[in-house]
Amino acid sequence: PRTIMKTLSKYILALLSAFLVVPAFAANDAGDDSARYYRNNAEEYNGKMVDVDVAFVTRINRKDRIDEIVFFVAHTVDDDNSMRGGPIVVAVLEGDAKSFMRKFGTAVDRSNGKVDTKRLRGTFHLLPKGRVYIDESGEAHALIEAHRKEHGDAAIPATGDAPAAGPGPKKKKRF
Repeated sequence: PRTIMKTLSKYILALLSAFLVVPAFAANDAGDDSARYYRNNAEEYNGKMVDVDVAFVTRINRKDRIDEIVFFVAHTVDDDNSMRGGPIVVAVLEGDAKSFMRKFGTAVDRSNGKVDTKRLRGTFHLLPKGRVYIDESGEAHALIEAHRKEHGDAAIPATGDAPAAGPGPKKKKRF
């Protein structure tokens, strides 16, 4: 009877932990160097410089373009929570597109079992309908705003406009 009570109390304690502790971790905000964090706090960061940890980028090829700008999706990593940080659109001046792709790569790079990331710094912008992007150069936003006044938002991609991202960084198990 005593062993049964010990075992039963261990199971009850484990169940309580699962219901009380794990949801507390799940409710935590995304790490502050991830796309998810900035999308969740878009109004607070609109027009401000931000940094994200980028695993790789994907170029967005669209028919309706904005002259002098190339859009990418940066696939970010949330190092704080050891998981994917989500995608975010990045506006890059056309003349800088090739060097941008070389710097951030187009596939996940792993070393020692860890996803290698590079720091992307730019100005975060919130557009109508909740679209967000990072202006990597600091000069793309003026071109985008001029285009929006003349043509509307059609040529400004949403994060979902990128091609499939491929394998991306794997989510690590916490326990």
